[in-house]
Amino acid sequence: MSNIRKLIIVGLAGASLGLGAIAVNASAGHRCHEGGFNKEKSAERMQQRQARLHDQLKLGAEQEPAWKAFTEKMKPAGGDRPKHAELAGLKAPERMERMAAMMQQREGRMAERVAAVKEFYAVLTPAQQQVFDANFMTRHRGGKGHAK
Repeated sequence: MSNIRKLIIVGLAGASLGLGAIAVNASAGHRCHEGGFNKEKSAERMQQRQARLHDQLKLGAEQEPAWKAFTEKMKPAGGDRPKHAELAGLKAPERMERMAAMMQQREGRMAERVAAVKEFYAVLTPAQQQVFDANFMTRHRGGKGHAK
């Protein structure tokens, strides 16, 4: 067998392995949106993060009502993601309208959360604000969803 044929065969084999890995990753991501997301585990992690932040802030008794209001307003909305089958039955313009409506709902929810953070932040001392700044939403830093 000539060297060119060997190189072609090796190249095709490598390409097929690469495409197989891409297909596996794509299907794994698809399963995540179809029910692989564990709401209970996510809620548990959120409660753990909140408890850790609460402890680090060393809140006074007069700040506790603001903390309770803040954590209540920061709870996930949940349930606004439609099923793939639900969207598949719609025409393209209808799907886009649904997506735009969901974006508007999320934008409104984000505005509510911004207000909640501002309200809570206002009752913190400067030292507590530094702790809050360093620890709030740390899971979004670093590009991989892990705290640094």
